[in-house]
Amino acid sequence: MHILVVNDDGPPSRRLSPYIRPFVDALQAAGHQVAVAIPARSRSWIGKAHIIEAALEATYVPPDAFREDGTWDEAYETPDENESNREWVVITNGTPASCTQLGLFNLFADRGPIDLVISGPNHGRNASTIYNLSSGTVGGALEAAICGKRGIAMSFGSKDEQPIEVIRAAARLAVRVVNHLYQNWDERVELYNLNVPMRADVETRPVRYTRTLPYYWSKGCLYAEVTQANGHSTPGLTNGSSNHSDEKAEKLSNGSATKAVNGFGSSHLKKRSFAWSAELSEMKKALQASEEGTDAHTVLNGSTSVTPLTANFSHVSGLDGPLELDD
Repeated sequence: MHILVVNDDGPPSRRLSPYIRPFVDALQAAGHQVAVAIPARSRSWIGKAHIIEAALEATYVPPDAFREDGTWDEAYETPDENESNREWVVITNGTPASCTQLGLFNLFADRGPIDLVISGPNHGRNASTIYNLSSGTVGGALEAAICGKRGIAMSFGSKDEQPIEVIRAAARLAVRVVNHLYQNWDERVELYNLNVPMRADVETRPVRYTRTLPYYWSKGCLYAEVTQANGHSTPGLTNGSSNHSDEKAEKLSNGSATKAVNGFGSSHLKKRSFAWSAELSEMKKALQASEEGTDAHTVLNGSTSVTPLTANFSHVSGLDGPLELDD
C-alpha cells in the first residue's frame, strides 16, 4: 500500500513530534511504501485550515538529516539515486491540510497514486468533539476525505516522554489497526479517528469501535489577556509573535506614538492583547468522567479507540421547505 503520512506536530523532534519517525519506520517494516509531507513547525489546533496568503515552499529532507530539536542539516549529503531521500518533505507555511493537498497532487506524482492518508501520530490524545473539530491531526485526515481519499487521524495518547519500547509497541499496533481498517473499510466511513494509549502492554489490550464524546466549552478557556505591570495591555506579545510585532509592542510600551493603519496620525484607539493560555482542567474532568463506549473513556482506560466519522456537517432532518418568518 502507498501511504501518505502528514501531521500537525511538524518535523521529528524529541519535544514536539517524537512519534512520527518510529511510526513511519513501522509502516515501512510492514512492507508499505511511505511518503511524508509535514509542516515546518507545529500547527496544533489549526483544524483543516489553509493559510491562503502564505506562499508554500517544499524541501525534500533525508530522514537522517533531522536533528532532535526538529531542525535539519541543510548540508546533509546523500546519493541522489537513493529513493529514501525523497520520501520526506517539509513544507514552510504548511498546515496539515495543505500537506495533504500537496502530498496527494504535487509532491510524489512520480511514485504512483496514494492509497491512504494517515495524519499523525499526534503527540497526545484527540478525543471528544472539541478536539475533533479543532485538531490539525483530524484536519489532515478530513482533507484527505474531501479529496476523495481514505483518511485516518491517529493520536498516541500521551504528551509525557515515553520509553522508545512503548513508542515502538504503539507504532506496531497502529500499523496492525491501519491494515485491518483499510482491508475492511466500511463504505459509510470517510475517515477514522484512532487513539492509541501509551503503555507497554498496548499490543495485548482491546481495540474498540467508539463514538465521539460530546463536549462544549462552558467558559472561555483558551486565551488570557497580556498586561504590563502598570495594568495596560501590551499589544503584540502573543505566542509565536514575530520580531516585528515585538518591536511594535516595545515602542508602544515606551510611550512612542505609532502611525494609524489608515495613515491619519497617531492612533488613540483602545487596544487589548491576548495570548494562548489554555486552561483545560474542566475538560480533563469531563473526559475522566466520560461514558463507556466513547473515545475518551476507551483510551483513558487503556484500550485503543477507533471512531468512524463522516466528513460533513450532517443535515438536521425535519427542517425542510419554506421558512415562515414571524411578523
